[in-house]
Amino acid sequence: MGGIFSKKERAPKSAPVSDQDNAILALKTQRDKMKQMVKRKENCLEKERQLAKQLLKDGKKDRALLILKKKRYQENMIDQTLKHLSKIEQMVNDLEFAEVQQRVTEGLRQGNEALKKMNQLFDIDEIDRIMEETKEAADYQEEISNMLAGQLSTSDVSDVEKELEELLAAQVPQVQLPDVPSHELPEAEREAQREKEKPRKERVALEA
Repeated sequence: MGGIFSKKERAPKSAPVSDQDNAILALKTQRDKMKQMVKRKENCLEKERQLAKQLLKDGKKDRALLILKKKRYQENMIDQTLKHLSKIEQMVNDLEFAEVQQRVTEGLRQGNEALKKMNQLFDIDEIDRIMEETKEAADYQEEISNMLAGQLSTSDVSDVEKELEELLAAQVPQVQLPDVPSHELPEAEREAQREKEKPRKERVALEA
């Protein structure tokens, strides 16, 4: 009896980690990285719009246009990344390793490419150099311009130019012109006119 009760309970052995478990973990890790990247980039978009407005105020229209093009490119990249995220979420939810092993690999590849592209452009804190007038700033602007070349569609460029015009229009002060008077002259002005004519009428009466 005593020997029976003195036996220690053995902890259940943990199940070995399968290839399927590793695949799901890899997908979840990739998903979390992409979510963090999207959040950071979304926070930058409004800052870049404000920077473009400041550049316009400073008379630097070309630089403002460059910032808006970069902003548009990042918006496109965010959209693509969200699509990849949706696919990854779906694979995590209904993963069947034997059928989707190739899809797992492709999903990871696409996610890595999206992260790489989104990291190609510098953060908003580093774009302060665009405000400068140095040769380094000019080289930096050319670097961004070359990086964006061919990345934006005709529709994207049109939208960017439209956004630039909206920012310009918002800076033009609305001048309120005075209304054209449609009423008669005030009584005081009519009285002054009569006073001017009064001496002439009196002289005519005396001569008569």
